Amino acid sequence: MTSSDKIPPPPAALGFHILMAMEVAVLRRLGPRVYRFCGLAPCFYTQLFPQGDDGSHCDAPWQYSPMLEFFLEEAEDFFEKDPAVGASLCSGIWVEETGGGEEVPLTATARVIEEAKVLLVQAVRDEYAERVRILRKARVELLERRKITSALNAFKKRALYDSLTKLYNRGAFLDILQNQIANLRTYAPNLALLMLDIDDFKAINDDFGHLTGDSILTQIGEILRRSLRKNDAPVRYGGEEFAIIAPNTSLSQSMQVAEKIRRLVAEHDFGIERRVTASIGCTIYRPGEDSREFISRADLALYDAKHAGKNTVRQRDPWTHSLLPGA
Repeated sequence: MTSSDKIPPPPAALGFHILMAMEVAVLRRLGPRVYRFCGLAPCFYTQLFPQGDDGSHCDAPWQYSPMLEFFLEEAEDFFEKDPAVGASLCSGIWVEETGGGEEVPLTATARVIEEAKVLLVQAVRDEYAERVRILRKARVELLERRKITSALNAFKKRALYDSLTKLYNRGAFLDILQNQIANLRTYAPNLALLMLDIDDFKAINDDFGHLTGDSILTQIGEILRRSLRKNDAPVRYGGEEFAIIAPNTSLSQSMQVAEKIRRLVAEHDFGIERRVTASIGCTIYRPGEDSREFISRADLALYDAKHAGKNTVRQRDPWTHSLLPGA
């Protein structure tokens, strides 16, 4: 061993060896977006960022890394504000891929050391790299769950709503009605059910075509959505027949709602050379009765309205089932 071997390296050189061992690359800022690589280059740096023809290390690694370019914009703003000695700005962790396909997690720091402004680029290994992989996997799984949730919500929406009128369909109607019945207080019934049928709808289809018939059904759906309360549930019950579940609605109030809808339909311009009208039957729930009985009584009230000459409203008493005076 010679005497020169016993002499430790200068402090600066030792510092660069330590930084290289810690996989930290140092670039000193000379001016706006002008940097010079200092010291020794860790292996990851030479793998990711090409050397010059003279063997010099890359002075502008952000030209090969969009994420580093993004951070450089923030670093430049940080340096231009002339921060105090010891001040720093750190990036998050991102992943670059070497030419051989190896993923290298990186982080960057803009720091003021004595009078120098430096950009530190560091490879993050071991538990940090594992954390990045876990976060990436979690992100992928989250996106997949969101896709699944979105697909399920779309399926549920299709399962609950009529595609033509955008109202609840018959299957949803039964669920909503039974849920409303289950939540009623037996000593204060206040759930109304209205059944609506477009008058002479078959003749409209025969004379104007099914596309016109579909247009009328769609417009009826718009009228119901626009005129009912937020808590009411309009339903396309089937064909040209509609239902309305109206919570917190008394027998007299149900008659008022039905008359309002009948008038709106009769006064609406459906875009054909014929007046379109609707007949409506209504009733309220009687405590303890089966939902089928409830629906049947509303249907009977609708039949009463048809029998009375159409474009009318009729109601049935929930206790006697008898026809009550119409509007």
